Amino acid sequence: MLLFRSLTLIASAAALSACAGGGSDSPAAEYAADSARGAGLVVQTDRLAPTPAGAMPARGSAEYEGIVGMAFGAAPASLASAQMIGELDLRANFASGTITGELDDFNTSSGQEMHGTLRLSGGQIAGSGFTADIDGRLTGPAGAPGNVSGAIDGDFLGAGADALAGTGTATSDAGRLGLIFRGVRDFD
Repeated sequence: MLLFRSLTLIASAAALSACAGGGSDSPAAEYAADSARGAGLVVQTDRLAPTPAGAMPARGSAEYEGIVGMAFGAAPASLASAQMIGELDLRANFASGTITGELDDFNTSSGQEMHGTLRLSGGQIAGSGFTADIDGRLTGPAGAPGNVSGAIDGDFLGAGADALAGTGTATSDAGRLGLIFRGVRDFD
């Protein structure tokens, strides 16, 4: 009986640590997963037209989750060709016409993790489009961008601003950056 209880406790502890762990993927695996998620977002949003200005929500707010790709030089031609891929979390306040959020959890195509966040500021919604400044610091492997400052612009997509897509440019300690992003509204 004592052996059974010991094995049960060990199994329970292992199950709890597996549930609580999270985030143990390697940077290469996270890059691959985010790249695949980005490809799915492109398929999901590619046929959506920009939201007509008259159909934009006039009140309330919405959260958007997605993927952002970056490359030195110009914006990558696609999320799949990005040198760095990260996560996008944006919040649109339709009543005040503002957009805020952050870009973070970046990994490189060579399987290296970067640390830091790019935050949106001064974000404005006009018609069915939006603009925002981005600033922050991304550190990690040799050649990481370091200090980053720039701007993004994008469009809300679909009949009810159900998705968004856009591009951006920035300067960094390591050179000029181009950005491309896609996201979908989080209805949870």
